[in-house]
Amino acid sequence: MDKRIVKIEEIKDNEVFVNTFLEEIKKIQEIPKMPKCEFLHIGVTSTTQVLGEKIVDMLVVVENLHEITTFDEKRLNNIGYHRIAHNGIKGVIKYARIIDYLTMSYDVVLNVVQRDTEIHKDFIKVREVFNNEDFKNEYNSFKENNRELSFKEYSVQKVIFINEMLKRIENND
Repeated sequence: MDKRIVKIEEIKDNEVFVNTFLEEIKKIQEIPKMPKCEFLHIGVTSTTQVLGEKIVDMLVVVENLHEITTFDEKRLNNIGYHRIAHNGIKGVIKYARIIDYLTMSYDVVLNVVQRDTEIHKDFIKVREVFNNEDFKNEYNSFKENNRELSFKEYSVQKVIFINEMLKRIENND
């Protein structure tokens, strides 16, 4: 079986990704008994002139961690999402819209978190990378230098890189 590969490309125009983001919010909100959520478009497809995978990352913020259980797999499966377990970040439940089951490739990821937790605050802070030219250039260098890694190696390096960026962002405040 083929393994998921990291496909780093330049995101020059993100209009198609913004449209996907808006379409997916609508689908999720139409799920019966869906708790009140806040949706934020995060990651490389939320901006332009960056390197990354063409995957729409959505931060889905719920008020209470117990509401995450409302994102039960059956109802999300019905709209094409499946729970994924990579990176193992505590406090985040991830779902992906799988586009190729053989390689486990996906084009949209839901990162479900509880409002005002440390992980929620970290997701918000990381968005600053794209608002600071120096950080953005470092991000692009990281992506360029790691584009040949396996998905597993890339994931490990990405967590290290993001943790370092979080420390720098906090020191920049």
